[in-house]
Amino acid sequence: MTELILENFDIPVESDHINLKATIYFTSKTAQKAPWIINLAGFMNHRQSYLVKYFSEKFANAGYYVLSYDYRGHGETKEETGSRWYEMMPQIFSDIHVVIEWIIINQRIRLLDEKIILFGRSLGGAIILSHGFTDERAKILIALSTRYDYRTIRGRYPAVEEHEGEKIISKISPMSFLKNDPSNNERILIAHCRDDETVPFENLYQIKERLELNDENVIEFDSGGHTFSGHREEIFNYSLEFLKKL
Repeated sequence: MTELILENFDIPVESDHINLKATIYFTSKTAQKAPWIINLAGFMNHRQSYLVKYFSEKFANAGYYVLSYDYRGHGETKEETGSRWYEMMPQIFSDIHVVIEWIIINQRIRLLDEKIILFGRSLGGAIILSHGFTDERAKILIALSTRYDYRTIRGRYPAVEEHEGEKIISKISPMSFLKNDPSNNERILIAHCRDDETVPFENLYQIKERLELNDENVIEFDSGGHTFSGHREEIFNYSLEFLKKL
């Protein structure tokens, strides 16, 4: 049986004097140099959450280095930042640039040809299709159950409403970042379930239309909810096939 190896790291955000707590997954058979996947958690999840660990282990066993990290206000990172995540939403989104930079600089001896992939669900997907979208160092973007416009959640969380105005929403909504480009179909895969009660299914079509994605870049399921229950193996296999574009 292939041995799964986990390494824990601190990723420093020097501008704010904090560390993002991170874990790298790989196996005893992983090549010395291989592509890296950053696995971004959903809202209020962290790197020890079930789905994060599930996909991290799957991709590690498929030969990738996989890094998951705790956002500000989440998991172990909140020991440094505090738990008031709603005051840190813009930074939660923009920290992806710091994580990518950390891999390129600190893990260059294990990074194959600067091949970095972003994979995430819900909040993680929104980070991917906002700040991740603008970072050309991310070669492949796989976003699941992603909200298109964060204006649709205003009033839902009183603490967020208190701290979020249009200025902050513009820093986190994918609609503020996504642009049509011929490379989108080579770079982006999205998926959603029709019975998702957290993020409206119509968000899938809004993203598809905005990016002019081909049908094969868009995966739809009738059931599975916000967590793709019953379809996680399919999502993993779709992702592996898409990663052949690297």
